Amino acid sequence: MELRSAIESRRSIRKYKSDKIDNEIILEIIKEATHAASGHNRQPWKVKIVNDLEKEKIANTLYEKFKDVKGHTAPHTASVIREIPNLVVVYLDSDDERFREIDILSIGGMIDEILLLAEEKEIGTLWIANTNLIKDEIKNITNVNLETISCIGFGLKDQFPSKRPRKDFSDIVINN
Repeated sequence: MELRSAIESRRSIRKYKSDKIDNEIILEIIKEATHAASGHNRQPWKVKIVNDLEKEKIANTLYEKFKDVKGHTAPHTASVIREIPNLVVVYLDSDDERFREIDILSIGGMIDEILLLAEEKEIGTLWIANTNLIKDEIKNITNVNLETISCIGFGLKDQFPSKRPRKDFSDIVINN
């Protein structure tokens, strides 16, 4: 699959087959993604493939914290996490506040490359925003003393969502 095809076909997958993706394949994808651009070449990322118990604790923590918040999407996200075969936590590997914004942007770029590389291998992914709501709890669950930035789910797709609407290009580009 060419890059343009991966960009155009990538979707956030929320339904997966039960088969796990071999950790070696996930690690291969992550290794390739570490070639992502990073501000000042700081490469401020660390990742952990969590085990099933940690994944369940993350889902339960997210659910419990937001189950009584009317209309919040976190309880649904927790149910998706329970069904995701593989979960990776992405951490910020720096405590230098001078570079915080650059480092987080760099991590976002690396995550995007992970998603595209997985798509190229026809592996479904989900960049999970709601895990930021329990970043301290994830740090404790995974026993990693770094700031949690996000989580990514991996698995074989059991859905093929259609393309989501995009803003009109004229609404994105600022013309003088």
